[in-house]
Amino acid sequence: MNLDENVLSQLEQDSTKREYHIYYQDKMYSLEDVTITKSSMPVNKPTIRGGVYSVSDKEYKIKGTIHDLSLIPFISNMMLGPNTEFQEIPIKTNLEIDGKNRSCTLFAYLTNAMNNPSKIVFNLIIIRIKIE
Repeated sequence: MNLDENVLSQLEQDSTKREYHIYYQDKMYSLEDVTITKSSMPVNKPTIRGGVYSVSDKEYKIKGTIHDLSLIPFISNMMLGPNTEFQEIPIKTNLEIDGKNRSCTLFAYLTNAMNNPSKIVFNLIIIRIKIE
């Protein structure tokens, strides 16, 4: 995984204090109640997971809630798993780096989604970041 540990560590520490937006099919969805966590993976060395993405012994996960239920029909197309045409999901936020406010895009794969009549909870794995 080619991730900037300092940026991800800063996001992990204050993930609930900033705004996040998911972009899918040219539409923006607010991602709320966001938590970013670093977790251990049960691997001994870097490996390719399912031939799709590289994983090391640590990975960053993001969990958040979307209240716009119009996204529900697209979840199966977005999700990593049996679907072979899934794609990276961009999640944008802002971050202060070296005293400057910068745009930060997290690219993630959707691993799980749960919904009820008022919200959708997304669980994603961060695969890379882009700072602008």
